Amino acid sequence: WIDDHFVHMISPNVYRTWDESLVAFDYFTTNGNFTDFQKTYIRYFGAMAMYKIGKTLKKRHNLAEDVRIDMYTALRKWTKGLKGRPFNGGDTPNLADIEMWGMCSAFHGMPTWHDACENTKISGWYSRMEDYLGEKSAVGVNSANPTLVGEKQLVAA
Repeated sequence: WIDDHFVHMISPNVYRTWDESLVAFDYFTTNGNFTDFQKTYIRYFGAMAMYKIGKTLKKRHNLAEDVRIDMYTALRKWTKGLKGRPFNGGDTPNLADIEMWGMCSAFHGMPTWHDACENTKISGWYSRMEDYLGEKSAVGVNSANPTLVGEKQLVAA
């Protein structure tokens, strides 16, 4: 389900609007080793390309006009599937938990994540995963998105 369904919702949600596409590409401009010209080029042309690709993927995977609806539905299905347990694997995460955490960490800290946390119960499970993984995570537990400063959320301008 994660590989066959959920993964296809990420790009259309992360690059849903022009402003959200720019926020996503701030990662490259903040953390890449590029000249100012290259950073500007990457940010704007990358955001434009991914905005268009997000729209193409939305059509290809028959997502709702407002792709957030599909994202919320999928995240609610995941949390409902926990059946009151802390993790899909029960008291400890299993491979599905780790895979889902990886998928969610790809957009953690972005407007998509902020909206998902406001409209679903995913943040509780995600926080438990962060606590469980602790320093075991190669990307750090605050976010896989290094554009975040501490726990600060990036938001679309």
